[in-house]
Amino acid sequence: MTMYRYYAVIEREKMDATGAFIVSFPDLDNVFTDADTLTGAVQNAEDVLFTMLEEMENDGDIMPAPSKADVLKSKLPEGASLIYIEVDTKSVGN
Repeated sequence: MTMYRYYAVIEREKMDATGAFIVSFPDLDNVFTDADTLTGAVQNAEDVLFTMLEEMENDGDIMPAPSKADVLKSKLPEGASLIYIEVDTKSVGN
C-alpha cells in the first residue's frame, strides 16, 4: 500500500436547490462524491479516493498517473475549484 495524490474538481450544484458540492476526480473514472458543505465535500473526497484506490490495489489494477494542475485548470468548468487530495492506503488498519 502506498501514498497517492490526485486532484479533485469541486463544483457547486446549480440544478439542486440545496447547492450541494459535487466532487469528481478527472484521472479516475466513476469516482464521485458530494456533500452539503465544502468541508464535508473535502472529507468525502478523501474517503472515496481512499476506498477506490484501496480496491484498485486489492484487484491488482494499475493506478493512472495523476494529471498536472496546469492541464486540469485549463479544463475546469466555470466556477469550479481544483483541490489536491492525498491519501495513504497503508495507514488504515495498521
